[in-house]
Amino acid sequence: MSYIFGNNAVIEQIKKDKEQIVIVNVYKDNKDLINILKNNNIRSKIHHNKNWFNKFDNNLNHQFVVAEINCSDRKINLENFLNLNKNNKSIILMLDSIQDPQNFGAILRTCDALGIDAIIYKDNNQVKINDFVIKTSMGAINNLNMFKVVNFSRTIELLKKHGYWIYASTINSKAIDNTKVSYNDKTVIIVGNEHSGINKLTEKNSDYLITINMYGSVQSLNVSVATGVLLYEARKKIFKNK
Repeated sequence: MSYIFGNNAVIEQIKKDKEQIVIVNVYKDNKDLINILKNNNIRSKIHHNKNWFNKFDNNLNHQFVVAEINCSDRKINLENFLNLNKNNKSIILMLDSIQDPQNFGAILRTCDALGIDAIIYKDNNQVKINDFVIKTSMGAINNLNMFKVVNFSRTIELLKKHGYWIYASTINSKAIDNTKVSYNDKTVIIVGNEHSGINKLTEKNSDYLITINMYGSVQSLNVSVATGVLLYEARKKIFKNK
């Protein structure tokens, strides 16, 4: 079971796939949303005080709207996913030790917007999927194929066996400007930790090192912003006819 927080996120989920919604908890004053739920035959629980919502982090800004989502039908492991994914063109994102939940959630939202096939992230030394990550993703987390892995090196080997080429983002002087990269039709992009970047072994196991050229005074971008820039450029080149 997972959650979606906030009025707009719940409405977006109704538009995308209302069958995933188990129940929506909503405060009694939100008449517009209550009517939408009724019109879509979505089960709801109307709360007459706000105490029930206090169990969630105050930073979530849930607006007294919390939807419970059933995602159990999409739980498969990475190898099965790769065997089942018959797309000739595919983009996968790997996250190497992201620490900030807001960055994690924002990256997931970007991945959903750009139609990224899967997100792979570490079991250890990585922010966990919590309520804040879910909230920041604006419900995108429920539409994505996400895989938590223990060993990045073995995962990269597995991806290569399935025809993927690995592009690691770094500020290494040997890295190629991402706008000049000819991406393979099956591409994995790796982005690293907010402070230390990608692991040296991960860098070594990658096929290409890529970077975003800076034209102003700053030397780097926030990791969620950088991820959006890299994924957009890769998608534009790989799916150039779409």
